Amino acid sequence: MKKLVLQFIIHQWDKSQLTEHHEQQRQALPDRYPIGNEALALFDDRVLLEQFGDDVSGNRLQYQLLDNLLLIDRFRLDLQTQTVEFKRRLKADEPPISLTSIEAGWIQCQYKWRYRIDEGGYIYWLYEKVIVNVCFTEINEPGVFVDSSPSQCFNFLLT
Repeated sequence: MKKLVLQFIIHQWDKSQLTEHHEQQRQALPDRYPIGNEALALFDDRVLLEQFGDDVSGNRLQYQLLDNLLLIDRFRLDLQTQTVEFKRRLKADEPPISLTSIEAGWIQCQYKWRYRIDEGGYIYWLYEKVIVNVCFTEINEPGVFVDSSPSQCFNFLLT
């Protein structure tokens, strides 16, 4: 069975950073990085997970493995069939949308979202853009995401 390699890039900002200047700064940031030594090997080395960017809450990425299904963020990835599914709404009654099956290469998914934050008596919106790079591979290849372009892109799954 191939290893699943996931790279999450999360950009978070608040209302004070909604200017055109801030938007240009966010757009100038990379949408992929080489896989580094700090990547987490999870579930008996079946999943390699790396996170870049912001994490205001300190626990942004939650994940679990059920049989061969990895549930992480808004994604459901089947380690056996190498399929990727996405949930637009995090409700139990809404099934995920099938995006693709990864036979070769890698895919990139992007979406934007916002959260209501209640912290220290203040309430504000935390905006974010999430970029997820996904591949299945037999060997650890640090340049898997930077040495080639994605075979498929799923941009702005949420608006």
